[in-house]
Amino acid sequence: MAEFSPEKRILIAFALSFLVLVLWARYAQKKFPPPPPAVTAPSEKVKPAAPPPLATKLPMPTQKVGSEEREIAVETDVARVVLSTRGAVVKSWTLKHYKDARGAPLDLVHAAAQQLGYPLSLALSDAQALADTLNQALFVASTSEPTVQAPAELSFEYSHEDIATSKRLRFLNNYVVELETQVLAAGQAMPHSVAWRGGFGDASLPTTWADTQVVWRTPNEIVRRPARKISATETASGIAYAGLEDRYFAAIFLPPTTNSRLAAQPAQWTPEGAEKPQTVINVSVESPPGDASRYLRLFIGPKALDVLEHIQPPTSTRPLNELVDFGWFALIAKPLFLAMRWIYNHWIPNYGWAIVLLTVIINMGLFPLKWKSMLSAWKMQKIAPQLRAIQEKYKKYKFNDPRKQEMQKELMALYRQHGVNPLGGCFPLLLQVPFFYAFYKVLVVSIEMRHAPWFGWIQDLSARDPYYILPIVMTATMYISTRMTPMTTTDPAQQKLMRLMPLMFGVIFLTVSAGLVLYWFVSNLVGIGQQWWINRQQQARALAEKAASKRRKKRET
Repeated sequence: MAEFSPEKRILIAFALSFLVLVLWARYAQKKFPPPPPAVTAPSEKVKPAAPPPLATKLPMPTQKVGSEEREIAVETDVARVVLSTRGAVVKSWTLKHYKDARGAPLDLVHAAAQQLGYPLSLALSDAQALADTLNQALFVASTSEPTVQAPAELSFEYSHEDIATSKRLRFLNNYVVELETQVLAAGQAMPHSVAWRGGFGDASLPTTWADTQVVWRTPNEIVRRPARKISATETASGIAYAGLEDRYFAAIFLPPTTNSRLAAQPAQWTPEGAEKPQTVINVSVESPPGDASRYLRLFIGPKALDVLEHIQPPTSTRPLNELVDFGWFALIAKPLFLAMRWIYNHWIPNYGWAIVLLTVIINMGLFPLKWKSMLSAWKMQKIAPQLRAIQEKYKKYKFNDPRKQEMQKELMALYRQHGVNPLGGCFPLLLQVPFFYAFYKVLVVSIEMRHAPWFGWIQDLSARDPYYILPIVMTATMYISTRMTPMTTTDPAQQKLMRLMPLMFGVIFLTVSAGLVLYWFVSNLVGIGQQWWINRQQQARALAEKAASKRRKKRET
């Protein structure tokens, strides 16, 4: 059995980890085409925190029941919210500056809500039958108008026999809504929760349900549970905020204190025409009582850093910018995103060209390290005959033969004698790993990349290239770069593996987001230019050494 050198092990580990990293994220979407281009959302400035809470004691009429169901639309600068007097629930929450897969304004109320109940339903843990009644009751609205313009305050009241319920909402011209609820039974306040039912997200995407997860903030950390991992009701106490999120959007309950309670419960929903049910999550949050009422703020909108940081500053004890999850290499990914956004805002209003420019800057910054790596590679080439002689000497021994250890000792002695790092040639490739993963996370979680065009056929940098042009040219440039780079190994098997690397990467990149392929493609182009210059310098150095050797021999004779 052939022995794997340290260099070969590093290359194989990198290739396998790269494969796992890319494929797991694309698995849920590989069968579906990317969404069509949409209008990029304009820069959104969110107003400061909402005013103080509404009144905590509401006058409840003795009898107040609506005669028929009505819908009331609330128009804000960023959303259009449709409420129904039946249950005083939300039937539609449409974001004006974002599009769904069909190119229509994005409605975050999932299609499953028609079967499972709508957002802002009431939940009473000890009186579920009463909660069901209230969620179907006809409330009386404070306005008879079909459309209301924000800023606006709406109230919905229902009172029948010894039950009295009210909901009051204050809409601002941003992504935050204030909500106060009250449930009285026989004059006594009943503990209750406000629920977002029927799932969350873009119902125009068949796989959206798989991306939805519950998120909540404890005093110590932010916790996420994918919908598929919640098999029974999951609860959490002492939360700072909680709700539902998908890759780019969130519906978050913001209680006034950190003493609130979350309950997340799975529900089965069968889409029209589907054979098997799908799992969506209902989330309810109970805030501490203020007299007889409950007060909450809700954030319903994009997970954009500037928007989130206006609502809850990063310096607060429960910053909302944590909803944008940059992953393991956040220390690299977040600065990359901020730099990319700065380039977009100040230099080039196109995220594709921002990626190109930032990639060039990164590769030029890493060039001194690449130069040192090439020096190591040249030294390896010089001692290649001696390496082959040692390998041939021990070729007859099996992998587990103790005498193989002697070969390693001789190899290491040779490396030390000539000042060679055997892994030096792999260093530039390994150095790309954190930047590759950081770009990957930026493209996956940054809503700015959603439906962001580059030019021509690339109209969504967060989706794969529909014609595979970028992956093909990326593979070609990687092959050229590999051919130009000196081999640091003398093992024919390892050399063959190195030659196959561009093809392996090309296959993987077929389903990767176009923005990530663009980053790697530009890196290859810059690398080719750098390698050409390095090779020219090496040729000049080799000629100078050859001339010096001739002069030295001439003097000796």
